[in-house]
Amino acid sequence: MGEQAFSFLPLSVSARPPRLVVVVPHDKDWVRWMALGLMRVSQVWGGSGSVVVPAAAVGHAGVERALAQFGPDHVVAYHPSWGSVERLFPGLTDRLIAGQQVDDEAAREAATQMLRESAWSHPIVARAEEAAEDLRSRLAVNRREDHVQLTHLFDTSSPSELTALGDVARVPLYGVPRGLVATTEALSCAMGIGVQELMVTAEVDASGWQAATVHQAEPEAVAEVRAAAGPDALAVRTHEATLCISVQRGIPNRDTLLVFGGRPEDYALAEALRQTHSHVSWVPWNEPSRNEGWLYVRSHTQDRILATSASLTLDEVRERAHASWRLRIPSMDPDSDVAPEVVASAEVEFSCRQMVVLRDTWEQPRSLPVLVGEDGSLVAALSLPGEVPAGLDPDRHRWQVTLTARNHPVPPLHALTSPAVIAADQNPWETFVRPADGGITYWSHRFDFVSAGASLAGRLAAPRLSWPAIGKVLQHAAAAHTKAIRPSAAGKRAAIAERLLGSRTELEQLASSPGWPVLRAFTSKKPDWELPPDGVWKLKSGLVLSWDAVAAYQREDWDEHARRAELDRWASQGVVRRGLVLGCCHCPIYEFYPLAEITQDYLCRRCGGENSLVQGRWKSPRPEPSWYYELHPAVRELVENDGDVPLLATQFLRTQHWARPTLVCEEFEVLQSGNPFVEMDFAMATLDQVWLGEAKSGDALESSPKEQKREACKLIDGCVALGAYGLVLATSKPKWSDATVQVLRDEVQGRRVAARVTPKIVLLAGLGTKPDLTVLDA
Repeated sequence: MGEQAFSFLPLSVSARPPRLVVVVPHDKDWVRWMALGLMRVSQVWGGSGSVVVPAAAVGHAGVERALAQFGPDHVVAYHPSWGSVERLFPGLTDRLIAGQQVDDEAAREAATQMLRESAWSHPIVARAEEAAEDLRSRLAVNRREDHVQLTHLFDTSSPSELTALGDVARVPLYGVPRGLVATTEALSCAMGIGVQELMVTAEVDASGWQAATVHQAEPEAVAEVRAAAGPDALAVRTHEATLCISVQRGIPNRDTLLVFGGRPEDYALAEALRQTHSHVSWVPWNEPSRNEGWLYVRSHTQDRILATSASLTLDEVRERAHASWRLRIPSMDPDSDVAPEVVASAEVEFSCRQMVVLRDTWEQPRSLPVLVGEDGSLVAALSLPGEVPAGLDPDRHRWQVTLTARNHPVPPLHALTSPAVIAADQNPWETFVRPADGGITYWSHRFDFVSAGASLAGRLAAPRLSWPAIGKVLQHAAAAHTKAIRPSAAGKRAAIAERLLGSRTELEQLASSPGWPVLRAFTSKKPDWELPPDGVWKLKSGLVLSWDAVAAYQREDWDEHARRAELDRWASQGVVRRGLVLGCCHCPIYEFYPLAEITQDYLCRRCGGENSLVQGRWKSPRPEPSWYYELHPAVRELVENDGDVPLLATQFLRTQHWARPTLVCEEFEVLQSGNPFVEMDFAMATLDQVWLGEAKSGDALESSPKEQKREACKLIDGCVALGAYGLVLATSKPKWSDATVQVLRDEVQGRRVAARVTPKIVLLAGLGTKPDLTVLDA
């Protein structure tokens, strides 16, 4: 193992409440159970940024995809107490105590109180726990093997687990009275406001809840609760009530999402999408209402209106959306009114991520000394000291610390668990660590043994972390799917070139520089200009060029002074070697001898004969020998095999907003059972996803339709095997051939019909001239 370099890693540090997915048990009357779960989550700090789902919705493809994008810290099962369940079934505890025939009144009261505070045991609770465990496994979140202690949400939580909202809030709070949440219409309103256990006598009809859902017009009963709380009161499920704000990374999604359907999975879909999209309305009622006209009031902050559902078919959603659209309130310019677009729940776009953070403690700059491994992985030489965010108390509050490196993203892949992001000698039991939000997050307090009376430093977690290189990211992703990866021959050549130049970025700049055609002249490809006599010699080891050959290359933006400086820089980097072309007096062969090997006397490389450096030995007939330049073999093969195409592709992709910052990996092979089944020309790890890419100098994947389909299938399967979000197909041609695009569309449509996982496909054309990036329209 080679020596590790030492560097400093600029970080952005944020403090935030834990993100939860709370799985709630329920029976046929699932709405009242969801009200109970919402009421409990409304009491937790961070409940505004958490998701509450019914157990029956776990496993739905659209819901699970939205939850994966949400990226929870913990998936927990809600375990209600007998006292909470009694709110749904009055007299439940009294009937049970009466059956035990306790005669003493004091003993009966004590037994009743003890029962109300104990956890309620029922098959529906067990099913919710099973659903939560299943969801943890599929999302790879707080699994038991990841040393996580938080798996349940009880009605009374220990201060060492979750922080109560009342301990943090500084203003009065209000919510929808739980007793009023008895219908899906009421639940659609309560999911945005939150729920409290309040006694009210007023009732709200369905139209009142519908109006509150679509244009925030509070029903009278809710308005009375808010007024009673005081003029400064805030809803319990607003970020402001918890001293938090929502920050967005990427271009904000301005689409309005309408989720139709009154099933548990429809509620769960809307609840999850609320955490990733700015405008989401759940429309659970079956018959269109005139209140829905407000859904279509367009504004400058809105792009499209999308309609989806987790329980309805696309045709049913289309019919329901059309009926709703006819009730719209026309704008001043009727031509600008655009009907809603129907999209499947598993195909909703996610253009950015939202993160709920502590308002005064986010994106704080820090710097951490790190050791840089040979593969590019970064390991913290020290750990950041634990800090208490302003407004929090380390004895009463718990929070998440999130670290984001400025130029080293960690994509939140399921395959990247705690071992991938902690140092090898770090105690895994100290705290819960995982990739999140493009970086690394960990629980604020130590989980392992903390002695009584320990200092603040002894109570707060300060783990040593590791930022894996993209190669390690891909290895973890492959291993999760019983696959493996290894560098291909082309990948090894690119890696050598990167080491010579210093980085992948420098190699990309070389591929787009005026000097690339000069490097191509060292190969068998025809040069772009006329080479002078004696300016190039074809030797057994390859072509060598003189300075005269390089100087003959005419280009306005690359004058002779710039060419001279570039050639010298290449020589200092090892991209080219300066030397002489010398012959042998014993055998008829000429070879290139680098400068470091040239002496007055030298041995022939072919026959070993002794030679003296005299005029008869150098290739040209000049009185003095001319310097020649030989291209590094790895660089020559890279250039000859059109290695500039993937380099130009990744260079262009780095300019896209979603790829800043990004890590790039050169070509590699994906192995199945030890045998390669697909090659990828590059991979990119961003803050949010992993992308794989294939680059071609032509406009087709292969020569025949059958081979094109086979290649398309292999590339898509490679993306699925590594959990990649998307596939980039890049070409230097102005566009991909129509036949290639059609093959891709057919394959994507077939996979969607078969409900198979399909990556997003983007087409990149015009590399080196006028790059154009488009999403495959399937």
